[in-house]
Amino acid sequence: MLVPVVTLQMREGAFRFMMATAADDDVSRRQIATVVYQSLATSIGATLLIALAMGLTLHIRLFWPTVAMLVTFSIHEVVAQMCRGLKRNDVYVQGNIACALVTAVVSAILLLVFHGGVESIFWANVLGHVAGIGLCEARTRTLRLCLGAKVDTKTVRKELLRYCLPMIPLTLCWWMTVNSDRLLIKHFLGLDSNGVYAVAMRFSAVIHALALIFYQTWQESAITQFKSKDRDAYYSRVYNVYIFALASIFILYVFLLKLNIGWLVADAYRSCLPLIFPLGLASVLSALSSSFFDPIYQSAGNTRRAVPAVVLTACLSVGLNCVLLPVLQLPGACLTAILAYGFLLIYRLIDTRRYVKLHITAAILIPVAVMALAAIPYYASRWMMADVASMVVAVAVIGLSFVIYSRKHHDKGEQTA
Repeated sequence: MLVPVVTLQMREGAFRFMMATAADDDVSRRQIATVVYQSLATSIGATLLIALAMGLTLHIRLFWPTVAMLVTFSIHEVVAQMCRGLKRNDVYVQGNIACALVTAVVSAILLLVFHGGVESIFWANVLGHVAGIGLCEARTRTLRLCLGAKVDTKTVRKELLRYCLPMIPLTLCWWMTVNSDRLLIKHFLGLDSNGVYAVAMRFSAVIHALALIFYQTWQESAITQFKSKDRDAYYSRVYNVYIFALASIFILYVFLLKLNIGWLVADAYRSCLPLIFPLGLASVLSALSSSFFDPIYQSAGNTRRAVPAVVLTACLSVGLNCVLLPVLQLPGACLTAILAYGFLLIYRLIDTRRYVKLHITAAILIPVAVMALAAIPYYASRWMMADVASMVVAVAVIGLSFVIYSRKHHDKGEQTA
């Protein structure tokens, strides 16, 4: 939650502005790197001063390892996103791999050899991020860009801050939307219910992880294609395919979890099974409303426009949870998530028409219907083979409808050509 504040969301700005520069435009790249690193240094300096004041007045366990991990993670995020903006995805991946490997190796050594305890994991993460930063900097030398000849950064600084600062409340509201339900469940229903809900939410992280992969890939394409003449057709095609893909993932997700829940969780938490379907559906709506549309606002350079919808969604989520949790208990939290993300999806479909005219094909009614109808065998079936058959048939129907959609789209493209 603190990373967006510490970085001033320069990680997003570094990527977006570097992406927009030409490969031989050293002046613009130097301006961007200078502003990014100066802003990051100022923010981290302020963070360390606040941390020093807190460390001298409060006794918080693992405080300094936490601060060190926050600072190194923040720097790594910005440097890594700058690599992506420079179209060095290979370095971005290598930096993350180096971070993971160093973290794993150092953790193993400190825990197994030196019996370091929990604190050793924090320091292992710090060293991992330092390794990632070092590799990215060695391969791209972004720091060198701002150490060369002085350049005028006034205009770039203003544009970067105008782009990045609105993304801080945006990210914080996203955090509140995602996490407020667990805080309110703990308040209204107690720790036992919160534990069951947390297990179900942990599984939905699979869909969120896949949506994040799509987001990073789509972010580059969306920015690159934003000024193209066939932008509307291209964006529409990607969104339609995304819906088909998420529908298939959702079907596999809910039925595979149902089939394997017996050995995945302890007996005390198996009551989370009825929650997996609606929370998976909420995760699909979240992916459709965020990972696709956020890059559209970024491509247009108008991140402020994305804030009101997320603020309203966060308020709606908190309000509905306060009303529905005492009445419906845990199903109320699931219903709240579906309604909140459904609202955000509708809002953004309408709001982004000022930038892109999306054409959502009628063919997506098939995967949408399949997802809805899948609730019947999911809740009614008690036979494993029936669940397997339902999963296979549902995925086959979605796949067949996608093939038909692809052929029609291909034929239409040939006629246009």
